[in-house]
Order: sequence, then C-alpha cells, then structure tokens
Amino acid sequence: MASFDVVAEAGEARRGQLQINDRTLETPHLFPVINFYGGGNEGALFGGGVHRTIKEFLAHDNEVTGGEDYSDLFDGVMTSISSLADYGIREKKLEWYLDNEIREWDCFSDYDGMIFADSGGYKILKQGGLEGEDFEKDIDQDKALDIQLDLGPDIVVNLDHPIHPDDEFEERIEKMEQTAANAARLAERRDEVDGACYLTVHGYYEAMLERSFDLIEDELAEPVPEAFDGIALGSLVPRKDNVEVLVEAVSDCKREMQQRGYEDLPLHVLGISGNAMPLLVAVGADTFDSSSYLHQAINGKYCVNLFETVPIDDANFDACECRVCNDDFHRARMRNEMDDLYQKDILGSVAAHNLAVQQRELRKFRQLVAEGDKERVAEYLEEAVKDQKGFRKFAYQLINERINPYFEETDTTYA
Repeated sequence: MASFDVVAEAGEARRGQLQINDRTLETPHLFPVINFYGGGNEGALFGGGVHRTIKEFLAHDNEVTGGEDYSDLFDGVMTSISSLADYGIREKKLEWYLDNEIREWDCFSDYDGMIFADSGGYKILKQGGLEGEDFEKDIDQDKALDIQLDLGPDIVVNLDHPIHPDDEFEERIEKMEQTAANAARLAERRDEVDGACYLTVHGYYEAMLERSFDLIEDELAEPVPEAFDGIALGSLVPRKDNVEVLVEAVSDCKREMQQRGYEDLPLHVLGISGNAMPLLVAVGADTFDSSSYLHQAINGKYCVNLFETVPIDDANFDACECRVCNDDFHRARMRNEMDDLYQKDILGSVAAHNLAVQQRELRKFRQLVAEGDKERVAEYLEEAVKDQKGFRKFAYQLINERINPYFEETDTTYA
C-alpha cells in the first residue's frame, strides 16, 4: 500500500517518490494545511473565510481561480482532526461531517491528491479533547484513529503528546511514554488503515530523540519499519524561529534513524515550513506541513521569497515569477481592482501566491538534488541566505561542514 523510493541524492539531501496506493508524491514536498470543514455547509464549501477560498482553489472553482488549474499546489495536503471543532459546531454537525470521507463530497470528488490526516495532538493535549457548542469529547488513540479513518486519508499518524521547551524532565518522559503507547496501539490496528502509517517521535537534540525511539521500540511488538511507513518529527513548532535548533533536530533524528536501520523511511517534519525548509532538506528531511502560507495572507503579508514578507499594499506583483502573480485575474484581485470583491477572495489569491512561492523553492531543490551535484546545492543555499543576517553565518557553516567541504579549501571568506 505504501512505499518510498529515493531516486537521487546530493550529500544528505535526497529526492524521492512516495507511493501510496495509486497516488505518487515527489519529495521534498510541503503539505499545505487545509481545514476541509470550516463550520459551514457543503454549498458554501463548508465555510471558513480565506480557508474556504483555498478550498475553492483546491476544488478548481473557475469563479475563484479565474479558470486556471492550480491543483499542482495541492498534490498532497494535511488536515487535522482537531480542526473539525475550530468553529464551535454542534455535535450533530460533527457527525454529519464524518458521515462521508472527504472525497465522497461532491465538492471534493475531483480532488486526487494525497490527504495526510494529523491526530491533532498539540491542540487536543492543550484543550483536553474536542470541544464544540454542545459537546466535549475525550480523545484517545482509538478515538483519534476512528476520526482519521472517517476522513478517508492516505496517511495517518499516531496521537502524540508534544514536548514543550518549558516541560520538566519527568513531564517530557511521561509525554514520550504516552506517545509510545499510542504508537503501539496504532500498530495493532495497522490493518484497518488503507494507506500509510507514520510514527511520531519527539525531541530537538540527540538524547531526547534517543529516549523517544527507545521507548517506542520497547512498546512495539515488531520492528519499526514493519509497523510504520514513515517517521514524523514533532515538538519543533515552539522552536520554529531557531534554525540552528531545527537543523540539529533533523540531523539528530536522521542519525538515529540510520543507526536503527530506518534510513529508508521518509522523514516528515511537523509544523515547519518557510525559510528553514532548504536547510532541513539539505540534512535529510523529505516532507513538511504548515499553514503559514495562509496565516501570512490573513495577516496581510505577501511573500517576496522564503525569507521576506511585505504588506500586500507594498507588494510588486509584476516582479514575481509565480503563476498566481502572472495571472491578470489574480493580480487584479490582489490589487483590489475588481468590483464587489470579498476580502476572502483578495487574501485567498495572496495565500495561493504564498504557497506557490514555497512550493516553487522545493521544486528547484528537487531538480538540484536530481542532478546529484553537491556544489550546485551549496550554491543554491548560499544564494538563498546571502542577505539574511543572523541566518547566514549558520547556513554557511552547515554548507562548509555538511554539504560541500570543498569550500573550506578555497580562499572564499564568508561574513
């Protein structure tokens, strides 16, 4: 049902093909986070403001997309069971949402991308379960998986208990043990999943990750590669602005995977995108997920590149090479030049642009890795960070030490 094949490598970076049933995804890949059920009804594409506009892009609504097909931005998406209750719905509506799998609704029937159903561990842990207008539901591993399967996913992941930097040691261990027990329960129900099962591990330095893997292995009745099809690295969102921590976390996770014989499994990084992605791909990450593209747009931010955003009113749409900005229809929307525009439509085009920028950079990286030239990979990263103070020094160190040591033998001095 699931396989992952590495088709090219450049240093620790790799290009792969993730095959699940009859769907194939090229990696590295960003899974944009989508809230399919935004508290509304099917006729309104389940509501959700700008969230709705993104779903209209995914569903190829001509009125919103201007007749163009942007489905390539959504080859694989992530949704979370915790998002089902984001809009304070009543229990009857929740049950209605779960009566059909996502692709069984008419509005999503043409969608053929991969669906990664997250367990919603962070939000469920924080809230204590799923809460709506007239219900409170405790969520354990079995209940989480039942809801995930109701969505019709291609990938599921165990219910996890993310670690926070402020947690005491004993609290970290307790969360790791709970995550390990949930992983074992998911493995027991593996046959119910018509797709891939990913194992969540937690930590951002070697000792934490080693303990996380040890606890999981102790709980499982079989080796990890026999029970799971991929690894999902969590607990990094609180550290998302510290690129050094992110790179070391992914590096240490890859090292643990190699030492334990899991190196052939794909590595997904939960909740991280943007400027960290190229460096994380360079040290072995395969896929990511994030809603940053959407929240940037909601906050009036337009991505110039992976590192910079500007207010929408200051954006130079003509300078962007992405398909959204090169479409007269969307440029007019983003400039608010059309009559009777809803704000969700203006910001929806901006969100699609922001996503296109991130997807474009990963496509570039895939091509460079396919060529197998570590020097070109290093040059790409060097160019990407050259104007980023604070980020640049660490990036050059990584390039010199991990990607292309040739630079150490030259007279080039990076500052």
